[in-house]
Amino acid sequence: MVKKSKEGLVIGVQLSRAAMITAVLVLLGVSTALAEDKIRTERVHFEPGTNSTTVKGKVRGYDSVDYVLEASKGQHMSVSMSTDNASSYFNILAPGESEAAMFIGSTSGNEYKGKLPKTGNYKIRVYSMRNAARRDEVAKYTLKMKITGDAEKAGASPDKPERKHADLADLKGMNAIAAIDVMTARGFKNVDTMTSGETLYGIYYNPSTKQCIQLTNADDKVYAVNDIKTHPKCH
Repeated sequence: MVKKSKEGLVIGVQLSRAAMITAVLVLLGVSTALAEDKIRTERVHFEPGTNSTTVKGKVRGYDSVDYVLEASKGQHMSVSMSTDNASSYFNILAPGESEAAMFIGSTSGNEYKGKLPKTGNYKIRVYSMRNAARRDEVAKYTLKMKITGDAEKAGASPDKPERKHADLADLKGMNAIAAIDVMTARGFKNVDTMTSGETLYGIYYNPSTKQCIQLTNADDKVYAVNDIKTHPKCH
């Protein structure tokens, strides 16, 4: 059985306290290092009559730069960066985001092109990867930013399906009276009628599909169905 002296216990306690203090100092050192990392913010403005701009700068160590660019939903943004440091990239953060990126340069490369999902301030964050940052390397870069296209109008429904035209191919050869009933059932109304000898021409308009259709009837049957696009009474 091993006995510990009073002095040994005191020394052990002192060593334990010293280890705890060392650990705390290490943690404080990490916290201080993180606190020293900073994100510089710069607002981007285009010159009047232009839709693009180019900026040059540099980042050192763990520092980074946020270029804040206002854009609208539906517009297209393109960003590209050239740098003298292979470990330097940019991310793009959507409006309202401070950490989660919609584009990550380190996995997708230093070029982005895409349609913007919402209106607001986009952050283009330039930074260096950890391997370069911990060596306190400096990365010089040239960043090009461009916004094109019109913003989507408020209340618009871009996903709304296009208006589908009524298919009338089945009317050809049909009995003329039956064809008129079918036209009415499909939303058409007779807006004009003309005759030439034994041939009857009926003009039908559908206000929903904006179709202007001419039915050519002969011998009590539909001889032809033509979309004539326009007519003085098709409105």
